[in-house]
Amino acid sequence: MSLMRMKVPAGFAVCYNKFEDIEPVKSKEDQYLENWGYFTEDILQIHKMELRKGSWIIPEKNKLILDLGWYPDSDADGSYHLVLVNEDWEVIRSKESRNRFVIRDTLEEWMDLIRRGKLFD
Repeated sequence: MSLMRMKVPAGFAVCYNKFEDIEPVKSKEDQYLENWGYFTEDILQIHKMELRKGSWIIPEKNKLILDLGWYPDSDADGSYHLVLVNEDWEVIRSKESRNRFVIRDTLEEWMDLIRRGKLFD
């Protein structure tokens, strides 16, 4: 197994990552996945950082967080759910797909929009 390759620009902190380049494998016994450990509610979390006094920090206010999970957790009929949220966990953008490459491309697009200050255009 290997992590999904993705372009993460400067100014973002990958705080948690188990986004693997792997297909879900349905169990022969029930509705769950044999490789369920890679398809849980907590797969990836990326925070937008700020540059303050020459150092990168994760801000306490005005946070932007990219969060990825598989819902329902470990379910063969589930899908990836990607959200961009603020510090109050209010959803700014969301994307759902079973295709990990669509999710990766969306992550890269959103980070680029944030980096360029074009997210809210």
